[in-house]
Amino acid sequence: MASIDAFTSLCPIGLIHLSVTRMLIKVPGQDLNLRFFERVETVDDQYNIYDIGVEQPGEDGKTIIDSICVGGSFSYAKSLVKSIDDKAASKKSDAADAPSAAAA
Repeated sequence: MASIDAFTSLCPIGLIHLSVTRMLIKVPGQDLNLRFFERVETVDDQYNIYDIGVEQPGEDGKTIIDSICVGGSFSYAKSLVKSIDDKAASKKSDAADAPSAAAA
């Protein structure tokens, strides 16, 4: 089962516009969770840093986390997503204007 906690950030791989800060997936039959794209808070907002890892219960009841961080500005991916969003918004506005132009 996957849970998405918030919609704020750009997915750092590919051109997928997931806009999630955290996705937690329970592995069936195992006592572990896979954690994807948890945003790491930083002092400098120039770069986006995301944590990807595995969570599993420890012997003392505390959660053991093995993870790796992926960072970058992702400016090219963001510009591509913005271009796609702008084109979609343009198509929506053209479709909204078309019925009113046909009525005139």
